[in-house]
Parts: sequence; structure tokens; C-alpha cells
Amino acid sequence: MKIFAAFFLSIIFFINLSAQDRYEKAMKKNLSMMESTNTVEEFLVVANGFERIALAEKNKWLPYYYSAWVYTIAGFTDTVKLKKDSYLDKADKLILIADSLQPDNSEIYTLKGMIAQARLQIDPMNRWMKYGALSDQYFKKAIAIDSLNPRPDYLIGVGLFHTPQQFGGGPKTAKPYLEKSLAKYNQFQPANDLMPNWGRNMVESLLNQIAETDSTDTK
Repeated sequence: MKIFAAFFLSIIFFINLSAQDRYEKAMKKNLSMMESTNTVEEFLVVANGFERIALAEKNKWLPYYYSAWVYTIAGFTDTVKLKKDSYLDKADKLILIADSLQPDNSEIYTLKGMIAQARLQIDPMNRWMKYGALSDQYFKKAIAIDSLNPRPDYLIGVGLFHTPQQFGGGPKTAKPYLEKSLAKYNQFQPANDLMPNWGRNMVESLLNQIAETDSTDTK
């Protein structure tokens, strides 16, 4: 009887190990595709890929998170306003599921703030009051949960960089947040290969643009 029980447990162990291996391979494949996407159509293919993983792995938050992230990027990228909001509606639903599986997670609140930013940029004049406040709320929450997460400061900096100076934005206003984000990126180490690790390249690019502008202004 003990031998049978041990044999049964070993089978369960290897089944679980195999399922985890399939999950990690599928996630890494989609993450690799995500890094090389450029068009809205390609983003949607990747988002659907993460959704399929989520349907197979209903207790894991990362597939929902990444699918929401890609839909958010599609919301920033597409030029048709109605399509932008439809992508962000999808992102909102997916990130709520991720939040239910992994409550009080800094990365999830960061993405909630990013979704609010994407809503705002569709119609800044009419959406600023609602979505500006909402993104600020989510980023503050993300930082409160994990003060070493570089992405909230990055997204705050991006938002300020693209906000006109007369409304309190501009490159000079964004610079301290981007510098703070870069300092955190220099120390940041994701827990594993599947965890969020995006944003550094854009921070460096924006800081280079600011440095070039500063250099031109001093000549």
C-alpha cells in the first residue's frame, strides 16, 4: 500500500512538473513575441496568445497581466479612437482578474495607472480630470506597495514628458522622475524570467532626449 501511494504521488508530481514546464515555455514564447511586435495587428496576436494561456492556467495572474499590458499598448498605438477604448476595455477586464488572483501587487497597480494614462491620451481635454487623477492614484499605490519598482516613476515621467509646460509638464518636469526610475532600474532584479521587466530602454531614450535638448539650450 505504501509503495502504491508513493508511486501515485510521484506520478502527480511529474504531471504537475510537466504542466509547469508547458506553462513556462508558452509564457516565454509569448514574451519573446511581445518584444518584437510593432503593429496593432501583431499586438493583438500576442494578447490573444496570453489569453489562451490564462484560460488554461486560470489560477496564474501573469498571463492576464501581460494580455492586459499588450492591449494597453494597442490602445496607445491604434489611431482610431473607438478601437483604442475597446482595447482598453479589454485591458481593464483582464487586469481586474489579475488583481483578484494577486491582490496588492505593485506591478498590477502600475498597469492600472498605465491603462488610465492610455484612456487620458485619447481625449486629454475632456478626460484629464478623471483619468489624470486615477493614474496618479494607482501609481502612488504601486509605489507604496513596492518603493523599488522602477515602472511607476517611469510612467509618471512619460506622462509629464508629453504634457505641455503650461499644464505643469514638459521634459524638465519629467526629468527627476525618469532619473529616479533609472536609479531603481539599476538596482532592480525580477524574481524570475516571467516577471515584468519592461521600461528601461524608454527611460534611457527619454533622458537622452532631455540631455540633447539641455545641451542645445546652453549653446
